[in-house]
Amino acid sequence: MSHLTIAASARAFEQMFALVRDNLKLSNSDKGSYGPLGVAITWSYDVKFHLQGGTLQLNNDGTVEIKHLDVVWDQLKFQICFDLPEKCVGGWCVIPDPRGGCLVSVPKKCIGGQICLPIDLSGLVSEIDDLKANLVAKYWVDPSRPPGISDLHAEFLGKSNQWQVFLNPVTVDVLPIDVPATIGNLIESAFKKAIEDTFPLLPGWAWPLIWGVLGPLLDLLKSILGFAEDLTNWVEDLLNKIFNLAPPLPTHGFVETAVSQYFAAQHPLFHFEDPYEILAGAPSHNPIPVKIPIRNLAAHINAQEMVVTADIGA
Repeated sequence: MSHLTIAASARAFEQMFALVRDNLKLSNSDKGSYGPLGVAITWSYDVKFHLQGGTLQLNNDGTVEIKHLDVVWDQLKFQICFDLPEKCVGGWCVIPDPRGGCLVSVPKKCIGGQICLPIDLSGLVSEIDDLKANLVAKYWVDPSRPPGISDLHAEFLGKSNQWQVFLNPVTVDVLPIDVPATIGNLIESAFKKAIEDTFPLLPGWAWPLIWGVLGPLLDLLKSILGFAEDLTNWVEDLLNKIFNLAPPLPTHGFVETAVSQYFAAQHPLFHFEDPYEILAGAPSHNPIPVKIPIRNLAAHINAQEMVVTADIGA
């Protein structure tokens, strides 16, 4: 049995990685609850992200290491919901009746119940600080290939088997998301709007009184949610807990899992058809291509290049 050896330089490997990286477009949505200090908070998110950048290094231990890989959040829409304690204004007498009772009074108006704050952080950039991987070769049979057909028939149907080589992440170190300091102003505006939208029929005269009773909105929010830290830090901590990015880092966070599955199983660095075509068919006299079977394909890395080896023949 003959043997085949193919090598690709570090530069060529970088280009293969860039093609796979740039094809990654991941999305996810989820919802759940979070209750620090007995406070019931529900959350939901809808996100999309892609990767860009990164510096790549091949190592003599058979691994490739990518550092400072940007996670670009094309969509990062996040919502938290909680119960607003009931607050009432009005109900007092303006003109009392000398005979008892009240001739003119201010109607009593109350607000309270569930409030939801939509937070849009789309465009935020976080980082995979370090991704270390080896190469894994897999044999793939097209699931739509009719059973029992020959390799030649499969060739004509475009259903040839393939050897595929994947980047198999061993470690993915995802850094926590940094929330911009301006998030406090955004949340204060969202909190005020959420309250106003929840009670659209409240008369205009009542709102100045309502705001006076409620006091500073950020202080009220901290009181309701049960935390004393800076609001920016609280939102950042909550977001990273939801995405499993808060230290101590878990084994399987959302970004880590999605990126690992993509590289290891969804998009190979390259592939070879099996059997492999070495001479194309000539439609004018012989349309059948000349192909050779590929067996025992393996891929390895050293500091200078990637090396692919295989056996040729049945």
